[in-house]
Amino acid sequence: MNLISIIKRYINFEGIFKFFLIILPFHVVISVFLQYKLWIPGAWLYKEFLVFLLWILLVFEFYKLDKKPEFDKLDYLIFAYFWYLILISLIKFYSLKAIIYWWRYDFEFLLIFLISRHWSFLLKQKLSYYIRLFLISAWIAIIIWIIVRFITWEWILVYFWFSPHLSNWSITEWPPIYHWVEWAYVRRFQWIFDWPNQAAFFLILFSGLIFHYMKHKKDQLFYMYFILFFNFGLIFLTYTRSALLWILLSLFFIFILNIKLFLKKFLKECVFAIVLISILWTIFYVRYWWSLWEIVWRASSTKWHYERMIIGFKQFTSNPLWSGLASSWPWYRLVHDTKWIDEKNFIPESWYIQQLVEWWIIGFMLFIIIIAIIAFTIYNLSMPLFFSLMAVLAMNMLLHTFEASYISILLFMILWLFMKKNYKFNTNK
Repeated sequence: MNLISIIKRYINFEGIFKFFLIILPFHVVISVFLQYKLWIPGAWLYKEFLVFLLWILLVFEFYKLDKKPEFDKLDYLIFAYFWYLILISLIKFYSLKAIIYWWRYDFEFLLIFLISRHWSFLLKQKLSYYIRLFLISAWIAIIIWIIVRFITWEWILVYFWFSPHLSNWSITEWPPIYHWVEWAYVRRFQWIFDWPNQAAFFLILFSGLIFHYMKHKKDQLFYMYFILFFNFGLIFLTYTRSALLWILLSLFFIFILNIKLFLKKFLKECVFAIVLISILWTIFYVRYWWSLWEIVWRASSTKWHYERMIIGFKQFTSNPLWSGLASSWPWYRLVHDTKWIDEKNFIPESWYIQQLVEWWIIGFMLFIIIIAIIAFTIYNLSMPLFFSLMAVLAMNMLLHTFEASYISILLFMILWLFMKKNYKFNTNK
């Protein structure tokens, strides 16, 4: 097999799409190793290069077929959001560096969604094939996570060039082997990611997809519920309050809305689950009773989040047009000199307040409408994935969840699989 045949076989939509599904669960550990162990500058930008390559390939395919993409209102809204942000950037005279970082964090996941919606005719397999491919890769990553956490312990990550300085991380440096809950001295489940919140984000996405994939396989329901229960345990160990709150509320409403079905067909399973949860909670309470308040509530962290959100909202109201690119976390410190600036003045601790600070009401409303259309569409296509999406959106109220671009890309690539355009023309022209 010569070089040209290898390129034709793997450098295409199908090959790049499958590569993303397989490799992105391992993105952080691979990027850290390449960047800080092998000293390959900008190694973590490989996915941005591939996103750009996908766009080039898509344009080429439509040109080759002499066809035009069929845009709808969602596409036009994404275009409007994109060009509005570009216009503001030009008016504000921001640097190229600021524009690049903005694109990577604020828009890349929407770009991959936009590109993906129109390439369905270039994929060769059914929806279930790609979901299964991601689930296998994600499950392997979770098993590695469990080994690192409970068998080898996190110190092994130092050999992959993670930092031994616990809970001390800057966006321009390598991540620590783990973070902990202050004053409680409890390790937060971080996995091979750069932050516990990102781990919770990933597990929520995985839970929704495993439920969607296995819910109609009656002979595998036991395995599905076991995996989901196990996943919720891992999410709990990240101690990410926003994720835990949404999961508890979701489970409560699911149970209340289907209480007759559960009591009639799954009474034994419900009793078993309640007993098991009670036993595990008792064990956890006995082990950590002295620091339980700090673990669950974390008053200092809650106060910290609240204060920063208020500061961010005041910044929005005091500058009612916009502050523009890179005026909010995480890219502010990558573009500006923050040596003499308290980070509470540029980290609003909320994706939505960040949108208000940077893009005012117009950009904020465009973003909300885009996400709302996606959510309502997914609601009619996959209830489990809808709950996963809503959990992530809820997390964004108190976090900058979408800043984890490698998981955001995965989420929006999977969303498009359910919302893809069904082009009927012949691709062998």
